[in-house]
Amino acid sequence: MQRAAGPQKRLGHLHNNKVMKGKYEIFNDIAQSRRHNNRLVYSCLVLMIAVFAIAIYFVVSAHERANNNAYVLHGGQRLPMVPIRDAKENLEILCEGHVQNFHELFFSLEPDLNLIKRNIEEKALFMVDWSGNRLYARLVEKKYFHDVVMRDYHYFVELDSIQIDYATYPFPFTFYGKQAIEKGKSTTYRNLVTKGHLKKAGITPNNLNGIKIIDFEVVDNSDLERR
Repeated sequence: MQRAAGPQKRLGHLHNNKVMKGKYEIFNDIAQSRRHNNRLVYSCLVLMIAVFAIAIYFVVSAHERANNNAYVLHGGQRLPMVPIRDAKENLEILCEGHVQNFHELFFSLEPDLNLIKRNIEEKALFMVDWSGNRLYARLVEKKYFHDVVMRDYHYFVELDSIQIDYATYPFPFTFYGKQAIEKGKSTTYRNLVTKGHLKKAGITPNNLNGIKIIDFEVVDNSDLERR
């Protein structure tokens, strides 16, 4: 009986070895699976970091390009982008364009009260501080725009020059120009000399240049010759 137990014992050891080997294989598979998952996670993290870095690079590059481009508005519409490499030239284009556009919106008038209000209230007044609002309120109180409509007058702004002193901030400016007023078959001319200061402001949908006119006033609006 004792001799017969020998082969059975060896069979038991073989069975146990197979079981242990199977367990080790399962553990090895689990470890390999974990390593594979870890590599996958690390790869995803590296890819995300790379994409994030590339995105930052393009955002910074776009910001630098935007700083080197001037956006000048005309009649409330953005003109084609003009590439500028010189920051001073960029500033001059923005400031002069801002001043000219404001005067065209505020002082070029058609005998259409809705159009006048739209150009001034929805566009020009966003380009100037309280001084422009005060001037507009005073003209409305005097029924200045109402008279333009009732008399069927057409006002056009003619620019002579814009002088801006960039050595002082806020930048003082003086606008020299004329108002041509068509009255039927005749045309009356008026001086249009204004002054104020320019300061940097936040860029908004209503003020894409990011510049604001402050302390605005009309210096001379006297009559000239009639044609």
